[in-house]
Amino acid sequence: MNFVKMVFNEKTKIVNMENTVNEQRFARAALAVFKRFGARKATMEEIAAEAGVSKPTLYATFRNKDAALAGAIRFSQGALLGKVREDWKSTPGLGPKLDIFFEKLVISGFDMLHSAPDASAFENAVGDASSAAIIETREAEILALAEAMKDSAGLARNGLSPEAFARFTVNAAMNEKRQATHREDLVDFLETLKKCVLTVAG
Repeated sequence: MNFVKMVFNEKTKIVNMENTVNEQRFARAALAVFKRFGARKATMEEIAAEAGVSKPTLYATFRNKDAALAGAIRFSQGALLGKVREDWKSTPGLGPKLDIFFEKLVISGFDMLHSAPDASAFENAVGDASSAAIIETREAEILALAEAMKDSAGLARNGLSPEAFARFTVNAAMNEKRQATHREDLVDFLETLKKCVLTVAG
């Protein structure tokens, strides 16, 4: 059951993930519990206790742990993407925008993967609901970056659309985030990727 609405803004061409107040509250609680115990060991009882509600109340929103994980993924990634967009408002130029995107969505994700127990569930999912959440949040990230790239003259000159190049950029960054074993290696990769992006888009 999908409790987060993916709303496409025709004017900005950006997908927004909207939550009700209860969905945000329960997703925040689920995120805290998953970070504390890991996706495999965490229980719905612990999530309900964290949210301060009964299990039936929690189950009315998230029918199982996979749905709760999906809510936590959408909540956490939606909040991070919101911070990226907010910072972009006062940041001119694609290079600085990429720095913000990489710092808040890629490097911070790497840090979480290497600090929270069983955090790989936020990348690999554990079921259909969390898999769908990962796909949806990734699409939202791609569309946001495509919006930042839309005025890049080099893309049209090279026969590339902003969305296609944003998809390449995001997928490359996220794949390296999962494969890198050292933070410094990821940072170096992202710096190289940024230079490649600016060379093509400039």
